[in-house]
Amino acid sequence: MSNRNDLTMLVDHSLCIGCEACTAVCKNIYDVTPSIFRTKIKEHDTGQFYSGSSAGNMRKLYKKDACFHCSEASCVMACPTGACRKNEDDLVVIDNRLCISCNYCAKNCPYNAISYDRPNAVVDKCSLCEYRIKEGLEPFCSTVCPTTAVRFGTRDEMMAYAENRIQDLQGQGYVNANLYGATEFGGQRVLNLLDESPQQYGLPVNPEIPLSLRLWSSMPLRPVALLAGAAMVGFNFLHSRKYSAKAEEVREKHKMAPHCHFAPGIDEDDDMEALERKKEEDRMK
Repeated sequence: MSNRNDLTMLVDHSLCIGCEACTAVCKNIYDVTPSIFRTKIKEHDTGQFYSGSSAGNMRKLYKKDACFHCSEASCVMACPTGACRKNEDDLVVIDNRLCISCNYCAKNCPYNAISYDRPNAVVDKCSLCEYRIKEGLEPFCSTVCPTTAVRFGTRDEMMAYAENRIQDLQGQGYVNANLYGATEFGGQRVLNLLDESPQQYGLPVNPEIPLSLRLWSSMPLRPVALLAGAAMVGFNFLHSRKYSAKAEEVREKHKMAPHCHFAPGIDEDDDMEALERKKEEDRMK
């Protein structure tokens, strides 16, 4: 996997059983605050419970709710301070040291993929386990899925899988089977293979970035970062230092990465080597 910018996740929702193994491992690793979940399974119902005098065709759909890492990310456009940004691997990440808790990113995400903990002034979302990708490893959620619904590889590999899988599903009678994310917002790093229409999974069809948001993002200094931005960044810096100091005590005790600890069953040796190299790189900066 040489080109990290080409790496893509695909979630085959036709295989998802709603077990929330992905939710559990993600929460165990990235336990930022109790109220924040980087990923979570959401249930949707389709069909009818009764059809006339006979039993209906209602069934439950499961959707993995997390950031899709859009190429044209409305959250990045909305952020006035650069806290919500694209990293060198073209993934959407959030730096809480720059965050002023305006919540613009969350309000402008059409997928509600950004969590905001107001009391702790923390905004967080799926980063696609960016530090693991840098080390040639897969995101945690794709390593624990018992049905291989969560897959990870090159974009060509994921697109080829999706094409074959959609043909199989349509042959089984799922005529609405489709791939979501190949073109939405310029293409997304997380593709969603659906066996029903996007609406049935609560996804917007043909979503667009509002012109007002495009104009806002093109403004120099984003109205001087709302003027209060500098003061709020300073406040958040002090808050972040206090929060980071507590986190550092826990990390040193358990030898953890920032906001990370290892779940049972995770290969700690590979990750610890990766994290030690990252610490060394940080010290060299």
